[in-house]
Amino acid sequence: MRALFDHMKKADRRLMAVMLLCLVLGLMLLTFTLHAYFTHQLQSDMDWNKPVPAALYQTLLETMRIMTYELFPLIAAGFIMVAFAIWDYRRKRGAIKDRD
Repeated sequence: MRALFDHMKKADRRLMAVMLLCLVLGLMLLTFTLHAYFTHQLQSDMDWNKPVPAALYQTLLETMRIMTYELFPLIAAGFIMVAFAIWDYRRKRGAIKDRD
């Protein structure tokens, strides 16, 4: 019986670690997206003085815009939703109190 309890404690610690990792990654992606949006780092008329062909420059800039403004917020929301689902599971199981 002791081995089963130790196994459950290890699984709970891993679950907590995954929850924190998902929360941190989600907040980091969301912070990066908001920073890029509010500082206007990806404006279309921005000249970065890069020695690359114009077509490649436009393609890279459009890809960065799509990733930053559309893909990263979706991934961040997914990470935060997974962290919430883990927290809710632990709360319903009784591992944490409602106020935690």
